[in-house]
Amino acid sequence: MKKHNFSAGPSILWPQVLEEAAKAVLNFADSGLSILEISHRSTHFIEIMEEARALALELLGLQNKGYSAVFLHGGASLGFVMVPYNLMRKNGRAAYLETGTWASGAIKEAKNFGETIIAASSQESNFNYVPKNYDIPADVDYFHCTSNNTIYGTQMKSFPDIEIPLVCDMSSDIFSRELDFSKFDLIYAGAQKNIGPAGTTLVILKNDILGKTGRTIPGILDYRQHVERESMYNTPSVFAIYTSLLTLRKLKAMGGIAAIE
Repeated sequence: MKKHNFSAGPSILWPQVLEEAAKAVLNFADSGLSILEISHRSTHFIEIMEEARALALELLGLQNKGYSAVFLHGGASLGFVMVPYNLMRKNGRAAYLETGTWASGAIKEAKNFGETIIAASSQESNFNYVPKNYDIPADVDYFHCTSNNTIYGTQMKSFPDIEIPLVCDMSSDIFSRELDFSKFDLIYAGAQKNIGPAGTTLVILKNDILGKTGRTIPGILDYRQHVERESMYNTPSVFAIYTSLLTLRKLKAMGGIAAIE
């Protein structure tokens, strides 16, 4: 009997995904090369990247709605930095919901870029609940929340209806339940819980929220650069993205998010 790993991540992959990934490690698509050896600029991998990005949007119901999907390095922890770098204006401010360790980490990084308002927090109760009925200032650059809080076991069941950009770290529950994903302007998620192996991070973002900060952003940290170069700004995590694609294919074949929920 296969063991199950209930850790927050890296977590279990479907047997079919593991089997196909294992074959590709030895000989990918009869190329005579391992998936670990092929060029990220090869036709083979460009097709993998294009399909993975398109399928992520399709499963979330965001295709043809002005969104882009990119696969990056650095996990959600780098996302803690990239979000304020790309969305918080010079002399601006942002609002955060503090619901656990990862939300606190995001807040810590945001403070390096500008005023960071904690709209609500459950820290005083060791994060054993998700705050409700909190106010979000209308003049902040964005509102950030964490959809599911590993370690503490709490999950947001609803999300605010706001006029400012809504940003969410969905690392631990993306693709697990139906939501109106068009409410979100930026979603980021480390792959290792629900998408694939550790080593890549999926970012879904609405294109028109970028380029408004007045900041000069280093290329590797600029979402626009990654969108324009289709996740090829630097060498991507080829194996992690390929295995993530296998997971997304399996999810679609099962009937998508509605079926897995």
